[in-house]
Amino acid sequence: MSLFGDIDLTKLFDHDSEYGKSYVFGELTDEMIARAEQTLGYKMPASYIELLKVQNGGMISDEFDESWLTTIYGIGPTADTYNSLEERFENWKEEWEYPDIGIPFGETQSAGHDMYYMDFRSADENGEPRIVRIDNEMDNEVYFVADNLVEFIKLIIANQEIEEKLLD
Repeated sequence: MSLFGDIDLTKLFDHDSEYGKSYVFGELTDEMIARAEQTLGYKMPASYIELLKVQNGGMISDEFDESWLTTIYGIGPTADTYNSLEERFENWKEEWEYPDIGIPFGETQSAGHDMYYMDFRSADENGEPRIVRIDNEMDNEVYFVADNLVEFIKLIIANQEIEEKLLD
């Protein structure tokens, strides 16, 4: 049984953009997951693994324009694969000075000035981290977005404007 229910996750992604193809990686393997967990220092949530097994990264379809989400980062065949989660992770922490609170999985329309994170400081009853948006331009203010990745993706698929709440 899918954590995402009957949602067709393939509709989430843009399959036509040549630029977008640079964010898509091959089939996700257990070895890639283990390596990424070691590199990032976080255990990949089951929902994120399920999503990446449908498509391992990619740009979001233009059909979902109410969302700020533009890209979901995938796990590359090597840790230094261009545009992969691992390749970008240290840059986000060191250069952009994003806080180390979890896994930055989603880029926004601001091209890196905001990021969607799986925030491991709070998790639901299944151990799934909450989803937050971090605004790098506003001293890394953290905004609550959804209780978990499944809820977040449901909002995106429904093409709903996402209501956020500033966290302390």
